[in-house]
Amino acid sequence: MANQPFKFDLDHAFGYLVYQASGFIRDYLDREFTRKGYPIAVEEFTALIYIWDKDGQPHRALAKRLHRNKTYVTRLVSKIESLGFIERLPGKKDGREKRLFLTRKGKQLMAEVTQLVAKAMKFASKGVDAREMSICKNVLRKVIQNFSIGP
Repeated sequence: MANQPFKFDLDHAFGYLVYQASGFIRDYLDREFTRKGYPIAVEEFTALIYIWDKDGQPHRALAKRLHRNKTYVTRLVSKIESLGFIERLPGKKDGREKRLFLTRKGKQLMAEVTQLVAKAMKFASKGVDAREMSICKNVLRKVIQNFSIGP
């Protein structure tokens, strides 16, 4: 019996399903942010969440967390800063290293936007019980961990 070529079935491919689910969530949130008048997209929201959680972290830490290159993150941070949601301040030990902080306006935005995101996540998990969601998150964490250490 000859070896059959591998047939890739998108409807059952783990990576594709993650990609699809993520895309639906991102598209929904981007539409809702626009509809509600928030001047950010999901990518900016993700950066703001990290900065909110790790206020004062260096710019390079954000690039690592977002899995983006330094140039991309510099543009992203510049946009968010121009909107008045964050500020870049020099590091105490090395003034060349910029640290990122949420402004008062940024904190207010995040208090509002996170409520919208929480509602979206509740909708996204409709019909999924807590045990299933826990298993799903644990599987995704393991996948992330596997790739973080490299194949």
